[in-house]
Amino acid sequence: MNTGLTGKVAIVTGAGRVGGIGEAIARALAGEGVKVVLSDIGRPLERFRDYEVAARTDIETIRAGLQRGGAEAEIVFADVSQEEEVKRLVEAAVERFGRLDVMVNNAGIGLGLVPVTELTVEAWRQNLDVMGLGTMLGIRESARQMIRQGEGGAIINIASQAGKTGWPLLGAYCAAKFAIVGLTQVAAKELGAQQITVNAVCPGTVETPLLTLKDGLWEAYSKFFGQSVEQLKQGILPQIPLARFQKPEDVADLVLFLASKQGRYITGSAINSSGGQEMH
Repeated sequence: MNTGLTGKVAIVTGAGRVGGIGEAIARALAGEGVKVVLSDIGRPLERFRDYEVAARTDIETIRAGLQRGGAEAEIVFADVSQEEEVKRLVEAAVERFGRLDVMVNNAGIGLGLVPVTELTVEAWRQNLDVMGLGTMLGIRESARQMIRQGEGGAIINIASQAGKTGWPLLGAYCAAKFAIVGLTQVAAKELGAQQITVNAVCPGTVETPLLTLKDGLWEAYSKFFGQSVEQLKQGILPQIPLARFQKPEDVADLVLFLASKQGRYITGSAINSSGGQEMH
């Protein structure tokens, strides 16, 4: 199938972790001949300090893998919650590859996994800054570049099934993901005349390294529900009609479709990719 993506240029934020959704998206796009700008924060984040330091090495590994496969790939570190850094990210992509056709706003965090009665203002702001503000800035700056080019484009925001249905311990995270879904609809209505599509992808329970971190989702849920991680998993699986947890590649397949010419008439949608775990 001709996706029409050969020679296009894409930015993928949150692409600095081996085994993560961002890596899978970058690989899928690169496999169709897309020139990819990999981006991540590139500096420690509080309780994920050791992991984030390792992630700086990860992103080099990811780029090397793409290049071995014949893809053109660049790395630009950026904190998506910082306006000037997002501007610089887009400018760097255009300086390196001459244009921007696809923007994937994938950067995210999972901080403050506690009941609302224990949720701190700091954790709330961090979630909203990275995923809410970060997505807004990514949409704004990429759309400005696409409008200048005058040839349309695709903006794809990674939301979540937690952007449609509330989940325990995910108050700040859910708020940020719900915000992404609403912002996606607004941007789609505003940018449609410029032939820029804007969509959100809503994954389910995706098996990535972040879930297994200390104080990560599995550990937080294990403490909250008084069950082992294995017991939790066995309780969740029956909620998934396809009877397996999601792989990052499952998310990447939908992103690739929305970026391709086959997805050119889809905009303003928040599309589930959850194996049926979320159906709204």
